[in-house]
Amino acid sequence: MRFTVRPGTDPVASADATLLAAMGLPGGGVIAIGSTHVMVRPGTVREPTGLLLGPVGMRNARVTEGQAIEAKRAVLPHAQRIVVAGDELPGNPKDLIAALHGTPVTPGDVLSIDASYLSNGSEDAIELQVVEMKPPKAATVGVATVIVAEGDQTTSFAVTSARVSKRPVGAAAPSATETSQPAPSPPPTAPSRADALLAGLESELELMTGWLSLLTSVEDLPSAWGLPQVAGILLQGPPGCGQAELVSRAAETTRARVHEVDLDLVFKPERLLDHLEKAVKTTSPPTVIFVNRLEAVAGEEGLSPFRTQVAAILRWFLDAVAEKPGIAAVLGVASVARLDSTITSSPLLPRTLSIPPPDLDRRSLLFEAALAKVPTDDIDYGRLAARSAGFSGADIVAAVVHASTSVAMSRAPLTTEAVVAAVEETTPSLGSASLGEIPSYGFERVAGLEDVKQRLTEAVIWPMTQPERFAQLGIEPPRGILLHGPPGTGKTFVVRALAHEAGAAFFPVKGAELLDKFVGESERGVREVFARARAAAPSILFFDEFDALAPVRGSSTSSVTDSVVAALLTEIDGVHGRGDVVVVAASNRRDLIDPALLRSGRFEVHIELGLPEQAARRALLDIVDVPFGPTVDLDELAKRTDGMSFADVTGLLREAALATLRSDDHALEVGWAEIEGALDHFGERVNNDN
Repeated sequence: MRFTVRPGTDPVASADATLLAAMGLPGGGVIAIGSTHVMVRPGTVREPTGLLLGPVGMRNARVTEGQAIEAKRAVLPHAQRIVVAGDELPGNPKDLIAALHGTPVTPGDVLSIDASYLSNGSEDAIELQVVEMKPPKAATVGVATVIVAEGDQTTSFAVTSARVSKRPVGAAAPSATETSQPAPSPPPTAPSRADALLAGLESELELMTGWLSLLTSVEDLPSAWGLPQVAGILLQGPPGCGQAELVSRAAETTRARVHEVDLDLVFKPERLLDHLEKAVKTTSPPTVIFVNRLEAVAGEEGLSPFRTQVAAILRWFLDAVAEKPGIAAVLGVASVARLDSTITSSPLLPRTLSIPPPDLDRRSLLFEAALAKVPTDDIDYGRLAARSAGFSGADIVAAVVHASTSVAMSRAPLTTEAVVAAVEETTPSLGSASLGEIPSYGFERVAGLEDVKQRLTEAVIWPMTQPERFAQLGIEPPRGILLHGPPGTGKTFVVRALAHEAGAAFFPVKGAELLDKFVGESERGVREVFARARAAAPSILFFDEFDALAPVRGSSTSSVTDSVVAALLTEIDGVHGRGDVVVVAASNRRDLIDPALLRSGRFEVHIELGLPEQAARRALLDIVDVPFGPTVDLDELAKRTDGMSFADVTGLLREAALATLRSDDHALEVGWAEIEGALDHFGERVNNDN
C-alpha cells in the first residue's frame, strides 16, 4: 500500500482505517516502511493516503514529510535480546522493557522513552540506539526480551538457523585441534517435499492407509467380512497441500499401484467418461484410482452446462469401482461443497478426509525442502514460514524459484532477505486465508484480572510454547475456552491481549456475522473461518456473542442455527491435533448456548469475568490515557465506581473529558468537578440497569 508521509506523533503512526483494513489491519498493527517498522493504528487523517509519522519514526525510516513510501504489513517475532549503544543502560532494564513493550524494533533504530516510565527520578526523555538484536532482523519487544548495553555485554551470540552458539566477547576462535575433537557430525538431511507436505498429517495418513488396505486387499476383505460395497473415499483440501503425496504414501505402504486420472484436458462429459472407463477397465488389483482436482469438471466453475451428465458419469464410475475387488477410488477436491449432493452423499463414498493448509511447521519444512540444493547463506526458515501464511506447497516452490533468479547471474548464496522479498511478490493461492490481526497490546494493558490472565496463559500460551509439559503428564491441552459474564467486563479486550502475548494471529468473529438465510452458507462460513485460522497458525479464533451463533438446538424458529451448531461441533472436534489453533468464545448468557458445545473436549474451560472489584478499577485508572488533575483522588474514584464494569468506567472518564473540553478548549487535565458530574450521570444509569 502506498502512503504519503505527514507529520504526526511518536511512537504510534496513524493512517486511514479503510486502507488499513484493506491491508488486513482493521485494528492496526505493524507495518514495514523505509528501513524500519512502526506500529500503526486507525486515526483521523486529512487525506486518505496520509501516514502520520512522528519525528523519531521519520528518522528511523529515513523518510521526510511529503515523501511517497510503500508500506507493507509485517508479522514479527518477539525479540529475545536487544543491544543498545553505550557503556551502560540509562535506566532500570525492567522500566525500559515496560516502556517499549509491544514496540517493533529494527537494528539501527532510535528508541525514545518518556521520563514517566523511568524510576530513577529523571525528568528528561531518553533515546536508545539499537546496534544488535536477536533475532538479527526486526522483532517486537515482549515480556521475555532482554535489553543490555553494548559496553556491558559479557556474552556475544552467533545465531544460525539451526542452533545458537555462545562464547565470551574477545575470546579466541576454537583452534583446528579443538574443533577436530570430536569429529563434526554430518549436516542433517533436508526433508523431501513429500515429507514436508505430510508433516503433522500422521492421523490422516494412518486413516488413508487403513482404507486402502481394506479396499485393495488381495483377499477381498469387504466381501469376506460381509461389509457393504464401498468404492473409496473423498479427499478434500486446497490444491498443492499434499493430496497426491498422501495417496501415494498410503498406497506405497499397502503395496498398491496408483493410477492417476488427469482431468486437465477434459472439456466434455464424453471425454470424462473415456478417462474413467479406461481407468476401470485397464487396471488390475491392487490399484488406487486417484481422480484429483475433481472440481475442474464437477464443480460450479467446471462443466456447469453438463452438470447432470457429469454427476451421472461419476455415479457410474463409483458403481463400477465398487463391483471390482481390489480397486479403490480416491476423489480429490478442493471442497466437497462444490460437488453435486448425489456424489457427496453416496453410500459408496462413506468417508470424507480433509487435509488442512500448511501450518507454520509444515511451511518451514517446505522451505527447507525447496532450498535443499540451492546455495544459501544462513536461512531463517522460521521467519519465512511466518511470512508465508496462505501459501501452498506449490506457492513456496514458486517463491524459491523467483528468489533464485536474483542470484543466478552472480552465483551468490541466497539470503533470507531475498527469499522474503520473493514471498512478498508471490500471490498465495490460498489468499482467501487472511493473516488475521496482530493485536498491539498485551496483558500490561489489562487492569487486574490476574486469575483470568493466569488461566488463559495455562490454557493457551503453555500448549503453544511448552507442549511437552502436557505430554509428560499424559493429558491433552483444552480445545476451547468460554469467557462469560456481564457486558463490558473486558472479555474481548483480554482475548486480544492474549493473542499478543502468545504471538498468535487473531481472528475475531461476531456471532451474527456467520448467519445466512441461504441453505448451507452459514455452515460454509464456519468451515472457512476455521480454515483461515489453520492457515495462519499459530492463531486464536475468537467468537464474540457466541449465544447468538450457537443457541440451544430446537429453541429457534429457524433451522439455520441448528446447522451452524452441527458445523461447529464438527470443526471443534477437528481442531485436535491441528496444532496452534485455539478457539475462544465469549457470551453474556452462557445458559443460552447449546450444551453439546460446553462439555469436556470442546469448550471445556469456563472462565467468568464478573464486575471488577475496587482493586481492579483502581488498576484501570493507573493505565488509562486520560490525564488527571491534582484534585482527582483515584482511590476515591475507584471506590465511587462500585458496580460499574470496565466499559462503564471508561465511558465515565470519556464523559468527564468531554465536559472538560466544553468548559475550556485548552484544558490539559480532567478535574474532580467534571468527574463528579459524570459520576452522577453514570451512577444513575448503572443503578437503572441493575
